[in-house]
Amino acid sequence: MIGIAMPSEADASVEAQAIEWHIRLRQEDDDTWEAFAQWLAEDERHALAYDRIEQDDLALDDLLPHVVFREAANDGPDDLAPEALKRKWPFALVAGGLAASAAAVIAIVVLPTGGQDLYEVATRGGEIKVVTLDRETEVILNGSTRMRFDRKNPRFASLEGGEAFFRVRHDTDNPFRVTVGREIVEDAGTQFNVVHDRGEVRVAVREGKILYNPSGAAIALHAGQSLLDREDRDTVILGGVPIDAVGSWQHRSLIYSRAPLSQVVADLGRALGLRIEVAPSIAARPFSGTLTLSSKDAEQLKRFAVALDVEIERTPDGWIMKPAGSADR
Repeated sequence: MIGIAMPSEADASVEAQAIEWHIRLRQEDDDTWEAFAQWLAEDERHALAYDRIEQDDLALDDLLPHVVFREAANDGPDDLAPEALKRKWPFALVAGGLAASAAAVIAIVVLPTGGQDLYEVATRGGEIKVVTLDRETEVILNGSTRMRFDRKNPRFASLEGGEAFFRVRHDTDNPFRVTVGREIVEDAGTQFNVVHDRGEVRVAVREGKILYNPSGAAIALHAGQSLLDREDRDTVILGGVPIDAVGSWQHRSLIYSRAPLSQVVADLGRALGLRIEVAPSIAARPFSGTLTLSSKDAEQLKRFAVALDVEIERTPDGWIMKPAGSADR
């Protein structure tokens, strides 16, 4: 007689939680990522369960174009179309976040024979990871960053959110390309930094040259040049940047030349793994200088108050940066 090992209620609960977190993280919301990090830290089983769900999801990415969604006895809301299901969760889960194996509502009709083999790499706030794609190409992920790569194509990367620095082996016949939202950054023999955060894309070049949106405007950026592309604007903003400032976060140093405080706050949040906000009245104020991060201790934020000419106060959810001298101004 063959025995079947059934998962315990506790294991099933962890699996269900992992599935729910996988769905929630697609919102790319700072609060969600912060809560997710806390959930991971609660129990080592959480990270293991999430990794399993993530790998199952990535394994189905290539299959989605060949998937037929059929009606099931436990269908969700009538207005949840197949396309919406694919965006939310490729397994088409029944309500309540049950394990994927309990929600068999898809039928694979044709297996792909090629294409991509995507996998995801993510960092927590304050964490840095290095991904080596070949002997001369590596990507360094800053904190609170999520990227996708292709095992079958080391010349591809997708920055889903956060910040990354690229050291790329140049190949004219097979250029390295980074997908950033709706746009593409193409290597032309270079080292460069890309930020994809809060509805904007920022690119800065440390060495060589890149092409931004090569199939469209094909904007060329050389060493010491930068670009800002906001979703709410039809044009991009070109500027200059100190060479040493490009990717300086890798060495726990943030270098600025007339950068808005909103950018400084976002950078500090990624580097320290903290939720930091800035008062709207000073969000656009420019700052030039260097902030050296001595540790991941949140208290060091107070050291920056004088240099930034602000007050930094703790809030129930994190920290807030306000005008110096008046918390109400």
